[in-house]
Amino acid sequence: MDIEVRHLRYFVAVAEEGSFTAAARRVHISQQVLSAQVQQLETILGVRLLDRSSRGAAVTPAGASFLDGARST
Repeated sequence: MDIEVRHLRYFVAVAEEGSFTAAARRVHISQQVLSAQVQQLETILGVRLLDRSSRGAAVTPAGASFLDGARST
């Protein structure tokens, strides 16, 4: 499986919004689809990019490293 531009867009949206719900509104898809796509990206990369909690999502150290490249792409 390959990383697609949509994976990067979705990850950047969650990282910037700090919330799957807000990010889903931003990219105009359902929260469930967004969550599944970010999980798929994490599986492809073999690393956790976001820490999820009931209060939102926080970027992990690995996610912070990946975020700059994702934004520039």
